[in-house]
Amino acid sequence: MIQHLSEALFPLLSLIILGAVLGRTTDFFDGRALSGLVTSVGIPALLLHSILSMEMDISGMGALVGITVVWLVAMSAVTALMLAVIGLPVRSYLPALVHPNTGNMGIPVCFALFGSQSLGLAVVISSVIQVSHFTLGIGCLSGRLSIRSMAKNGPVMALIVGALLLVADIRLPGPVMTTLDMLSSITIPVMLMLLGSSIASLKLAGARDVLRPLGFSFYRPLVGLAVAWLLLLVWPFGDLEAQVFLIQSAMSVAVMSYVLAVRYQGPSQEIALTIPMSLAVSLGVVVVFALFQ
Repeated sequence: MIQHLSEALFPLLSLIILGAVLGRTTDFFDGRALSGLVTSVGIPALLLHSILSMEMDISGMGALVGITVVWLVAMSAVTALMLAVIGLPVRSYLPALVHPNTGNMGIPVCFALFGSQSLGLAVVISSVIQVSHFTLGIGCLSGRLSIRSMAKNGPVMALIVGALLLVADIRLPGPVMTTLDMLSSITIPVMLMLLGSSIASLKLAGARDVLRPLGFSFYRPLVGLAVAWLLLLVWPFGDLEAQVFLIQSAMSVAVMSYVLAVRYQGPSQEIALTIPMSLAVSLGVVVVFALFQ
């Protein structure tokens, strides 16, 4: 168990730390070019290659999208109620507490724990969460939806293309699949280093109240995991699908939530402080999964 745990977590933590160091000491991650490359090219290539390689059928993809949407609705309802009870503005805090970091954390974690066969599942879930960032997230913080931004989202378009290929039973030629595989291979390491760089660059001076972010850091992964577990009691899934769904639901607060909070004058400092703290809680969940796999 210890060997499996170290094999699963060491690459993840090493790349996150490397990204944090490089983010502090170099300009490799300055600007949006590298993150744009991953979002526009790397993740779509990873999504297409993973789905077509594992031959996921359209009904399986639909079920995964469906349970993720239901989870988002249930998580939003629970979170809105919690925020109302403790007297915090729902629109300001709800996006950060609902949306997990299924992209540059969840996908690599699923790969480390469950292997390449989990990548298609993890990326489908992450694509749904990305759509929610541009609907629920922006809608809450700004009062309007960004349909145009969502339509230009690379993973969303790749999800649609993948679904059409599955429906039409079209198999891409070998050279095309090899190209997608080569693009996919750079995605996970870059995503992890970007995560480390983003966390290292967060400006935390001014976050006076540590207690509230600490509570949020436990709420996001653990309540997300609990809601996912309850849904799986009534939603039939295979072992791999269920495990990937649980892991993705238990990920930390997304860095995108911080970016949107800064852009739309939300509680950015509290969210910034919550990200690394919730990451520690999520890694604890990953440790439990690794030990009992």
